[in-house]
Amino acid sequence: MAGTITVGGLATGLDTSSIISQLVALESQPLNQLQTQRDGVAAQQSALQTLNSKVLAFLTAVDKVRDNGDVIARQATSSNTAVLTATASGTAAPGTTSINVTALAQGAIATSSVGALSATSTVTAGAGSFTFRVGSGQNQTIAIDATTTLQGLATKINGLAAGVSASVVNAGTAASPDYRLRIASTDTGASQALTIVQDDTTLGVTVTQQAANSQFTVTGFTDPLSREHNTFDDVIPGVSVTLLDRGPATVTVGTDTASVNSNVQSVVNAFNDVINYVNSQSQVRQDTTATDHSVTAGPLAFDGTVRSIVSGLHAVLSSGVSGLQGSLSQLSQIGITTNEDGTLAFDTSKLDSALAQDEKSVDQLFSGGGTVGGVADRLHDYLTQITGVGSLIAIRNKSLTDQISSIDDQLAAGQQHIADYQAGLQQTFANLELTVNTLKSQGAFLLSSLGVGGGTTG
Repeated sequence: MAGTITVGGLATGLDTSSIISQLVALESQPLNQLQTQRDGVAAQQSALQTLNSKVLAFLTAVDKVRDNGDVIARQATSSNTAVLTATASGTAAPGTTSINVTALAQGAIATSSVGALSATSTVTAGAGSFTFRVGSGQNQTIAIDATTTLQGLATKINGLAAGVSASVVNAGTAASPDYRLRIASTDTGASQALTIVQDDTTLGVTVTQQAANSQFTVTGFTDPLSREHNTFDDVIPGVSVTLLDRGPATVTVGTDTASVNSNVQSVVNAFNDVINYVNSQSQVRQDTTATDHSVTAGPLAFDGTVRSIVSGLHAVLSSGVSGLQGSLSQLSQIGITTNEDGTLAFDTSKLDSALAQDEKSVDQLFSGGGTVGGVADRLHDYLTQITGVGSLIAIRNKSLTDQISSIDDQLAAGQQHIADYQAGLQQTFANLELTVNTLKSQGAFLLSSLGVGGGTTG
């Protein structure tokens, strides 16, 4: 330390540095214990924050089965996937629907009847215009002149962003090129009809494919149905159908048991992740090989807030839901039970059986019915309470932050005390060395004055 004289025991013969180090180490023991305490509190806070993230992940999994229809997954199958495919949402009702496709929806196409030798060939000898219209929209006009090329016309058409796509296609071969203009509507349906209003080019552009709606018959309707597109979701409730070809096909909607199991398993897994983490951070071990049989405990071992949270979760999961109209009121009825370590076990065969008997009750067990909330609703409410502002976890985290801050203040004061203590010891021993050195010098002087020592008489 600046201003401190350090003498290494030259006068006294003492190992001054060692003595000071040992005295400082002895004085620092309470400070070391305080640092250990701070490390313990910091470990508690870190573990609590990790737990909070796992609880939030559990909340996310719970919310995915909280609304009616979220638990029960549907699957739609087509008897002829060459004709159509189908996908179902959770709101789709089980059943079969026959569809006979008589026409597919298509867009309009216009092509040039006169070919060109290259894409850079000009399309007119003088000034003029090329005008077209899509459906009942406005006329789209492009000015052309003797410098306008085939590719240039296509580029200008695309630049209008008018609902068509223009391209130049070689309808011939490399040896005998025959470049044509192709204009196609970007959407399907009769409303996308393409009209060539004015063509001052030498290309002879005409509509070669008319825009049309899809046409099909559906079980229960005597008249054919028509749609602008080949994909629609307003014919079979909760089912999206994509038409691929003409012909008959049957759409069958049923319960996707595998997906239902997956939905429930996700909730179980997220809960078990919370419990397994708490268990791993709450273990207490005794070292029987050590002479003092020392005991070490995980950072959450004696945390009352964490025990309260886990207890509350188990209470929600194990308590029955009364007031539901269905036949189920307990998670154990669909195969979810509690293991000895607090985690959940899931017997999928029981869930499959419950789905076969009364799938609506399975859905209500999680998402509730009417004014009665299901298990997912109760878990959502509880998890929101323990993770939100002013919640158990937030209050506990604030308490740990305050403890760390208080210990940091004590450590800062303690470190200053140690620094001052060490400086004092160094000064004291330096003074001691100087004093002993002075006394030795005075003693030698007195002995010399008295004629004692160092001399020889003849």
